[in-house]
Amino acid sequence: MARNALIVCALAATMWGTVPASAQLADLGPPGKPFAEMTPPPPPDYAQRSAWAVWPGVASAADAVPAGARPARATQPDADVFFIHPTTYLGNETWNATFDAGGATGRQLDEVVLIYQASVFNACCRIFAPRYRQATMSAFLRPGADSFKAYDLAYSDVLRAFDHYIAHENNGRPFILASHSQGSLHATRLIQERLAARSDVRRRLVAAYVVGATLPNASTLTGLPVCSSRTQTGCLIGWNSAARLTPLALGRGLMVTWNKDRYRAVRRDRWLCVNPLTWTQAGIVSASANHGALPFPGIGKPIPELRRGVTGGRCSRGRLVISIAVDKRAGFSDVLTRFGSYHNLDYSLFYDSIRRNAVERVAAFKPN
Repeated sequence: MARNALIVCALAATMWGTVPASAQLADLGPPGKPFAEMTPPPPPDYAQRSAWAVWPGVASAADAVPAGARPARATQPDADVFFIHPTTYLGNETWNATFDAGGATGRQLDEVVLIYQASVFNACCRIFAPRYRQATMSAFLRPGADSFKAYDLAYSDVLRAFDHYIAHENNGRPFILASHSQGSLHATRLIQERLAARSDVRRRLVAAYVVGATLPNASTLTGLPVCSSRTQTGCLIGWNSAARLTPLALGRGLMVTWNKDRYRAVRRDRWLCVNPLTWTQAGIVSASANHGALPFPGIGKPIPELRRGVTGGRCSRGRLVISIAVDKRAGFSDVLTRFGSYHNLDYSLFYDSIRRNAVERVAAFKPN
Protein backbone atom coordinates (compact mmCIF):
# COMPACT_ATOMS: atom_id res chain seq x y z
CA MET A 1 0.00 0.00 0.00
CA ALA A 2 1.19 3.50 -0.72
CA ARG A 3 2.46 5.27 2.37
CA ASN A 4 -0.10 8.09 2.16
CA ALA A 5 -2.96 5.56 1.99
CA LEU A 6 -1.61 3.80 5.07
CA ILE A 7 -1.40 7.11 6.90
CA VAL A 8 -5.03 7.93 6.05
CA CYS A 9 -6.17 4.55 7.35
CA ALA A 10 -4.04 4.99 10.45
CA LEU A 11 -5.54 8.43 11.07
CA ALA A 12 -9.05 6.98 11.08
CA ALA A 13 -8.04 3.96 13.12
CA THR A 14 -6.34 6.23 15.63
CA MET A 15 -9.65 7.53 16.87
CA TRP A 16 -12.19 4.96 15.87
CA GLY A 17 -10.81 1.45 15.66
CA THR A 18 -8.92 -1.27 17.43
CA VAL A 19 -6.52 -2.58 14.81
CA PRO A 20 -4.69 -5.89 15.30
CA ALA A 21 -0.92 -5.57 15.47
CA SER A 22 -0.62 -7.83 12.44
CA ALA A 23 -3.29 -6.09 10.37
CA GLN A 24 -2.57 -5.11 6.81
CA LEU A 25 -4.81 -2.07 6.57
CA ALA A 26 -6.49 -1.74 3.23
CA ASP A 27 -6.99 1.56 1.42
CA LEU A 28 -10.60 1.64 2.51
CA GLY A 29 -12.95 3.72 0.44
CA PRO A 30 -16.62 4.00 1.36
CA PRO A 31 -18.97 1.08 0.69
CA GLY A 32 -20.01 0.73 -2.94
CA LYS A 33 -23.55 2.06 -2.39
CA PRO A 34 -25.00 5.00 -0.48
CA PHE A 35 -26.35 4.20 2.98
CA ALA A 36 -29.97 4.53 1.80
CA GLU A 37 -29.49 1.89 -0.89
CA MET A 38 -28.27 -0.75 1.54
CA THR A 39 -30.48 -2.85 3.78
CA PRO A 40 -29.27 -2.55 7.37
CA PRO A 41 -28.54 -5.82 9.17
CA PRO A 42 -31.21 -7.01 11.64
CA PRO A 43 -31.14 -5.27 15.02
CA PRO A 44 -30.15 -7.11 18.20
CA ASP A 45 -32.80 -8.00 20.75
CA TYR A 46 -31.33 -6.99 24.09
CA ALA A 47 -33.70 -9.27 25.97
CA GLN A 48 -31.61 -12.11 24.50
CA ARG A 49 -28.18 -13.01 25.91
CA SER A 50 -26.85 -13.41 22.34
CA ALA A 51 -27.07 -9.62 21.98
CA TRP A 52 -24.47 -9.12 24.71
CA ALA A 53 -20.73 -9.70 24.46
CA VAL A 54 -20.57 -9.72 28.27
CA TRP A 55 -23.39 -10.55 30.65
CA PRO A 56 -23.04 -11.17 34.41
CA GLY A 57 -22.88 -14.84 35.30
CA VAL A 58 -22.08 -15.92 31.75
CA ALA A 59 -18.42 -16.85 31.27
CA SER A 60 -16.55 -14.56 28.85
CA ALA A 61 -13.08 -13.26 28.11
CA ALA A 62 -13.90 -10.25 30.30
CA ASP A 63 -13.46 -12.57 33.30
CA ALA A 64 -9.70 -12.56 32.69
CA VAL A 65 -7.42 -11.45 35.53
CA PRO A 66 -3.83 -11.08 34.33
CA ALA A 67 -1.07 -12.26 36.65
CA GLY A 68 -0.09 -9.40 38.93
CA ALA A 69 -3.45 -7.62 38.65
CA ARG A 70 -4.96 -6.38 41.90
CA PRO A 71 -7.59 -6.51 43.27
CA ALA A 72 -8.93 -9.92 42.25
CA ARG A 73 -12.15 -10.35 40.31
CA ALA A 74 -15.11 -9.42 42.51
CA THR A 75 -17.55 -12.20 43.33
CA GLN A 76 -20.36 -9.95 44.58
CA PRO A 77 -19.63 -6.45 43.24
CA ASP A 78 -21.61 -3.49 44.49
CA ALA A 79 -21.67 -1.68 41.14
CA ASP A 80 -21.98 -2.28 37.40
CA VAL A 81 -20.16 -1.13 34.29
CA PHE A 82 -21.84 -0.52 30.96
CA PHE A 83 -19.02 -0.95 28.43
CA ILE A 84 -19.28 0.17 24.78
CA HIS A 85 -16.68 -1.52 22.59
CA PRO A 86 -14.60 0.10 19.81
CA THR A 87 -14.63 -0.69 16.10
CA THR A 88 -13.61 -4.25 15.34
CA TYR A 89 -15.08 -4.48 11.82
CA LEU A 90 -12.44 -3.26 9.36
CA GLY A 91 -14.14 -4.07 6.06
CA ASN A 92 -16.04 -1.76 3.72
CA GLU A 93 -18.64 -4.07 2.20
CA THR A 94 -21.39 -2.34 4.18
CA TRP A 95 -21.89 0.73 6.34
CA ASN A 96 -22.73 -1.27 9.49
CA ALA A 97 -21.64 -4.74 10.55
CA THR A 98 -24.01 -7.38 11.84
CA PHE A 99 -24.12 -7.24 15.62
CA ASP A 100 -23.07 -10.89 15.90
CA ALA A 101 -20.33 -10.83 13.27
CA GLY A 102 -17.89 -13.70 13.56
CA GLY A 103 -14.54 -14.26 11.89
CA ALA A 104 -11.87 -11.63 12.46
CA THR A 105 -14.46 -9.10 13.66
CA GLY A 106 -15.77 -11.40 16.37
CA ARG A 107 -12.33 -12.59 17.44
CA GLN A 108 -11.09 -9.03 17.74
CA LEU A 109 -13.97 -8.24 20.09
CA ASP A 110 -13.97 -11.42 22.14
CA GLU A 111 -10.22 -12.14 22.30
CA VAL A 112 -8.75 -8.64 22.34
CA VAL A 113 -11.20 -5.96 23.47
CA LEU A 114 -12.80 -7.99 26.26
CA ILE A 115 -9.47 -9.16 27.66
CA TYR A 116 -7.37 -6.02 27.24
CA GLN A 117 -10.06 -3.43 27.94
CA ALA A 118 -13.33 -4.64 29.51
CA SER A 119 -11.68 -7.03 32.00
CA VAL A 120 -10.09 -4.09 33.78
CA PHE A 121 -13.48 -3.49 35.43
CA ASN A 122 -14.11 -7.00 36.77
CA ALA A 123 -12.63 -6.11 40.18
CA CYS A 124 -15.32 -3.51 40.84
CA CYS A 125 -18.33 -4.34 38.82
CA ARG A 126 -20.73 -6.60 37.04
CA ILE A 127 -20.00 -6.04 33.35
CA PHE A 128 -22.65 -5.41 30.70
CA ALA A 129 -21.21 -5.04 27.19
CA PRO A 130 -23.71 -4.94 24.33
CA ARG A 131 -23.00 -6.12 20.83
CA TYR A 132 -24.20 -3.56 18.30
CA ARG A 133 -24.28 -2.85 14.59
CA GLN A 134 -21.02 -0.93 14.65
CA ALA A 135 -20.15 1.51 11.88
CA THR A 136 -17.39 0.19 9.66
CA MET A 137 -13.91 1.71 9.78
CA SER A 138 -14.43 3.14 6.29
CA ALA A 139 -17.32 5.24 7.62
CA PHE A 140 -14.75 7.26 9.57
CA LEU A 141 -12.38 7.94 6.69
CA ARG A 142 -14.43 10.69 5.08
CA PRO A 143 -17.11 11.84 7.53
CA GLY A 144 -20.28 12.96 5.77
CA ALA A 145 -24.01 12.34 5.50
CA ASP A 146 -23.76 8.58 4.89
CA SER A 147 -21.17 8.14 7.63
CA PHE A 148 -23.37 10.00 10.08
CA LYS A 149 -26.28 7.68 9.23
CA ALA A 150 -24.03 4.71 9.99
CA TYR A 151 -23.09 6.26 13.33
CA ASP A 152 -26.79 6.91 14.03
CA LEU A 153 -27.67 3.26 13.40
CA ALA A 154 -24.88 2.03 15.66
CA TYR A 155 -25.88 4.50 18.37
CA SER A 156 -29.54 3.45 18.17
CA ASP A 157 -28.46 -0.03 19.27
CA VAL A 158 -26.29 1.31 22.10
CA LEU A 159 -29.15 3.49 23.31
CA ARG A 160 -31.61 0.57 23.31
CA ALA A 161 -29.08 -1.60 25.14
CA PHE A 162 -28.54 1.06 27.79
CA ASP A 163 -32.28 1.60 28.22
CA HIS A 164 -32.74 -2.17 28.60
CA TYR A 165 -29.99 -2.31 31.20
CA ILE A 166 -31.43 0.60 33.21
CA ALA A 167 -35.01 -0.71 33.03
CA HIS A 168 -34.37 -4.38 33.74
CA GLU A 169 -30.94 -4.93 35.31
CA ASN A 170 -29.69 -1.85 37.12
CA ASN A 171 -32.23 -1.84 39.97
CA GLY A 172 -30.85 1.39 41.40
CA ARG A 173 -27.22 0.22 41.55
CA PRO A 174 -24.28 2.59 41.02
CA PHE A 175 -22.72 2.15 37.58
CA ILE A 176 -19.69 3.15 35.54
CA LEU A 177 -20.01 4.10 31.89
CA ALA A 178 -16.87 2.98 30.02
CA SER A 179 -15.95 2.96 26.36
CA HIS A 180 -13.22 3.20 23.78
CA SER A 181 -12.86 4.74 20.33
CA GLN A 182 -16.11 4.38 18.30
CA GLY A 183 -17.69 3.28 21.57
CA SER A 184 -16.70 6.62 23.08
CA LEU A 185 -18.37 8.53 20.25
CA HIS A 186 -21.60 6.75 21.23
CA ALA A 187 -20.93 7.24 24.95
CA THR A 188 -20.56 11.00 24.42
CA ARG A 189 -23.98 11.12 22.81
CA LEU A 190 -25.47 8.79 25.43
CA ILE A 191 -24.32 11.10 28.22
CA GLN A 192 -25.95 14.08 26.53
CA GLU A 193 -29.21 12.33 25.63
CA ARG A 194 -29.79 10.07 28.63
CA LEU A 195 -27.80 11.18 31.64
CA ALA A 196 -28.54 14.85 31.07
CA ALA A 197 -32.24 14.14 30.62
CA ARG A 198 -32.68 11.70 33.50
CA SER A 199 -31.41 12.94 36.84
CA ASP A 200 -32.43 9.65 38.47
CA VAL A 201 -29.97 7.80 36.22
CA ARG A 202 -27.27 10.43 36.42
CA ARG A 203 -27.28 10.25 40.23
CA ARG A 204 -26.17 6.61 40.00
CA LEU A 205 -23.14 7.38 37.79
CA VAL A 206 -19.86 6.58 39.54
CA ALA A 207 -17.77 7.96 36.65
CA ALA A 208 -17.60 7.94 32.85
CA TYR A 209 -14.34 6.59 31.38
CA VAL A 210 -14.79 7.90 27.81
CA VAL A 211 -11.39 6.89 26.43
CA GLY A 212 -9.87 7.34 22.98
CA ALA A 213 -12.39 9.94 21.86
CA THR A 214 -12.20 13.38 20.30
CA LEU A 215 -14.00 14.82 23.28
CA PRO A 216 -13.50 18.58 23.74
CA ASN A 217 -12.06 19.54 27.11
CA ALA A 218 -15.23 21.24 28.30
CA SER A 219 -17.76 20.03 30.81
CA THR A 220 -20.40 22.15 29.07
CA LEU A 221 -20.63 19.54 26.29
CA THR A 222 -21.62 16.61 28.50
CA GLY A 223 -22.82 18.39 31.61
CA LEU A 224 -20.42 16.30 33.69
CA PRO A 225 -17.48 17.86 35.52
CA VAL A 226 -14.03 16.66 34.51
CA CYS A 227 -12.57 14.40 37.20
CA SER A 228 -9.86 16.14 39.21
CA SER A 229 -8.99 13.46 41.78
CA ARG A 230 -8.83 9.69 41.99
CA THR A 231 -11.96 9.39 44.15
CA GLN A 232 -14.22 12.06 42.68
CA THR A 233 -17.50 10.62 41.41
CA GLY A 234 -20.16 11.67 38.93
CA CYS A 235 -17.43 12.99 36.67
CA LEU A 236 -15.83 12.49 33.25
CA ILE A 237 -12.46 10.92 32.36
CA GLY A 238 -10.76 10.59 28.99
CA TRP A 239 -7.36 10.45 27.30
CA ASN A 240 -5.66 9.74 23.97
CA SER A 241 -2.21 8.13 24.19
CA ALA A 242 0.45 9.36 21.76
CA ALA A 243 4.18 9.87 21.42
CA ARG A 244 5.49 13.41 21.80
CA LEU A 245 6.05 13.72 18.05
CA THR A 246 3.30 12.30 15.87
CA PRO A 247 1.92 13.30 12.45
CA LEU A 248 -1.49 12.03 13.48
CA ALA A 249 -2.47 15.43 14.83
CA LEU A 250 -2.94 16.24 11.14
CA GLY A 251 -5.98 13.97 11.18
CA ARG A 252 -8.17 16.44 13.06
CA GLY A 253 -10.12 17.01 9.85
CA LEU A 254 -11.42 13.44 10.13
CA MET A 255 -12.57 13.77 13.74
CA VAL A 256 -16.12 14.43 14.83
CA THR A 257 -18.01 14.35 18.09
CA TRP A 258 -21.67 14.51 19.05
CA ASN A 259 -22.33 18.07 20.12
CA LYS A 260 -25.83 18.64 21.50
CA ASP A 261 -27.86 17.77 18.40
CA ARG A 262 -25.56 16.66 15.59
CA TYR A 263 -22.15 15.35 14.63
CA ARG A 264 -19.73 18.25 14.41
CA ALA A 265 -16.10 18.50 13.35
CA VAL A 266 -13.64 18.79 16.22
CA ARG A 267 -11.32 21.10 14.29
CA ARG A 268 -9.02 22.95 16.71
CA ASP A 269 -10.86 22.14 19.92
CA ARG A 270 -8.51 20.92 22.64
CA TRP A 271 -9.28 17.34 23.56
CA LEU A 272 -9.98 16.14 27.07
CA CYS A 273 -6.98 14.58 28.84
CA VAL A 274 -7.10 13.17 32.36
CA ASN A 275 -3.86 11.35 33.18
CA PRO A 276 -4.69 7.75 34.22
CA LEU A 277 -1.65 7.66 36.50
CA THR A 278 -2.63 10.74 38.54
CA TRP A 279 -6.33 11.18 37.68
CA THR A 280 -5.79 14.90 37.17
CA GLN A 281 -5.04 17.00 34.10
CA ALA A 282 -1.76 18.35 35.41
CA GLY A 283 1.67 17.03 36.27
CA ILE A 284 4.34 14.80 34.78
CA VAL A 285 4.53 11.20 35.99
CA SER A 286 7.54 8.94 35.50
CA ALA A 287 7.36 5.32 34.36
CA SER A 288 8.18 4.15 37.88
CA ALA A 289 4.65 5.22 38.94
CA ASN A 290 3.07 2.81 36.44
CA HIS A 291 2.71 -0.45 38.36
CA GLY A 292 1.10 -2.55 35.67
CA ALA A 293 0.78 -2.38 31.89
CA LEU A 294 -0.62 -5.38 30.02
CA PRO A 295 1.40 -6.41 26.93
CA PHE A 296 -0.37 -7.84 23.88
CA PRO A 297 1.37 -10.99 22.57
CA GLY A 298 -1.18 -11.65 19.82
CA ILE A 299 -4.63 -13.16 19.41
CA GLY A 300 -4.91 -16.66 20.80
CA LYS A 301 -1.75 -16.46 22.91
CA PRO A 302 -1.73 -16.73 26.73
CA ILE A 303 -2.43 -13.53 28.61
CA PRO A 304 0.91 -12.24 29.91
CA GLU A 305 1.77 -10.90 33.34
CA LEU A 306 1.48 -7.19 34.01
CA ARG A 307 4.71 -5.25 33.52
CA ARG A 308 5.88 -2.44 35.77
CA GLY A 309 7.50 0.79 34.64
CA VAL A 310 6.55 0.66 30.96
CA THR A 311 5.68 4.35 30.59
CA GLY A 312 4.79 7.46 32.49
CA GLY A 313 2.58 10.17 31.05
CA ARG A 314 1.68 13.83 30.93
CA CYS A 315 -1.20 15.73 29.40
CA SER A 316 -0.04 18.13 26.69
CA ARG A 317 -2.27 19.95 24.21
CA GLY A 318 -5.07 17.49 24.82
CA ARG A 319 -2.99 14.34 24.33
CA LEU A 320 -1.58 11.94 26.90
CA VAL A 321 2.09 11.99 25.94
CA ILE A 322 3.84 8.70 26.66
CA SER A 323 7.34 7.36 26.04
CA ILE A 324 8.32 3.68 26.06
CA ALA A 325 11.99 2.74 26.29
CA VAL A 326 13.27 0.52 23.48
CA ASP A 327 13.88 -2.42 25.81
CA LYS A 328 10.26 -2.30 27.05
CA ARG A 329 8.42 -2.12 23.72
CA ALA A 330 7.74 -5.83 23.23
CA GLY A 331 3.96 -6.23 23.37
CA PHE A 332 3.39 -2.49 23.13
CA SER A 333 3.70 -1.79 19.41
CA ASP A 334 1.43 -2.16 16.40
CA VAL A 335 0.72 -0.56 13.04
CA LEU A 336 -0.45 2.68 14.66
CA THR A 337 2.58 3.14 16.90
CA ARG A 338 4.66 3.57 13.74
CA PHE A 339 2.91 6.93 13.46
CA GLY A 340 3.18 7.81 17.14
CA SER A 341 -0.35 6.76 18.08
CA TYR A 342 -0.84 4.41 21.03
CA HIS A 343 -4.62 4.44 20.59
CA ASN A 344 -4.98 0.66 20.69
CA LEU A 345 -3.11 0.63 24.01
CA ASP A 346 -5.11 3.37 25.78
CA TYR A 347 -6.35 0.85 28.35
CA SER A 348 -3.59 -1.76 28.43
CA LEU A 349 -0.73 0.72 29.04
CA PHE A 350 -2.44 1.74 32.31
CA TYR A 351 -4.26 -1.49 33.15
CA ASP A 352 -3.31 -1.67 36.83
CA SER A 353 -4.02 2.01 37.46
CA ILE A 354 -7.47 1.88 35.84
CA ARG A 355 -8.37 -1.33 37.66
CA ARG A 356 -7.49 0.08 41.05
CA ASN A 357 -9.11 3.40 40.31
CA ALA A 358 -12.44 1.87 39.34
CA VAL A 359 -12.48 0.07 42.70
CA GLU A 360 -11.55 3.29 44.54
CA ARG A 361 -14.29 5.33 42.87
CA VAL A 362 -16.95 2.71 43.56
CA ALA A 363 -15.87 2.64 47.23
CA ALA A 364 -16.05 6.45 47.38
CA PHE A 365 -19.45 6.67 45.69
CA LYS A 366 -22.31 8.00 47.78
CA PRO A 367 -25.78 8.26 46.21
CA ASN A 368 -27.29 11.73 46.30
